[in-house]
Amino acid sequence: MPLSLTQIFSSRALLLLLVSYLLLWENVTSIPTCVKRDGDTQKSLRRLFALATFISQITSRQAANLFAEFDKQYAQGKRYNDRIPDTCPSDFLDTPENKNQVLESKPEVLLKLLCNLLYSWNDPLNHLVKEMSAMPGDPNAILAKAREIRGKVGQLMVGVKTILREIGEKHDESYLVWSGMASLKSSNEDVRRFAFYNLIRCLLRDSRRVNTFLEVLKHQIIQDKC
Repeated sequence: MPLSLTQIFSSRALLLLLVSYLLLWENVTSIPTCVKRDGDTQKSLRRLFALATFISQITSRQAANLFAEFDKQYAQGKRYNDRIPDTCPSDFLDTPENKNQVLESKPEVLLKLLCNLLYSWNDPLNHLVKEMSAMPGDPNAILAKAREIRGKVGQLMVGVKTILREIGEKHDESYLVWSGMASLKSSNEDVRRFAFYNLIRCLLRDSRRVNTFLEVLKHQIIQDKC
């Protein structure tokens, strides 16, 4: 009987597939962003972007599941969605506001922005996993999903850095401390729950941004639409 998508994503086979694909990051020839390329180079780029978009799609689905699970357990009847949104870890980044702006961005600029976007989630995800364990009820399912997403974000960071390096671009990560982090430890249960709700909402939003950026970059770099 064929495996369902859920079974595939949680199976050991997926882990082995990701490990084998991650080895590609270390075996790609250095490639200028916009030059005529031979067949082997094009093939390598397609495989790299296929991997990155594959992981980002899984991450986005997992973020949606994480948000739904938290909403079900901790946000029912709270009307958190009606509150004025709090800040997100990536709000300091100057990100494109719409699809047209994304399409008009230069590949190297968009790659660096993508790297910073992923890097801005490093500490928030660590705190999310750490503080969620203290939530009442049974947070184990949420914790498991959060850990999986943290791993996928780490894999994407490695991939994006490698692509930057291989097209001859240097990049230094930059991020700011998220002001909402202290709320995750608040003694006020409602404040804590809203902080988690907002953080996971931001994670879902940014996971979709990552996927959009990668799809645009795949088109720009592989097909020389620079």
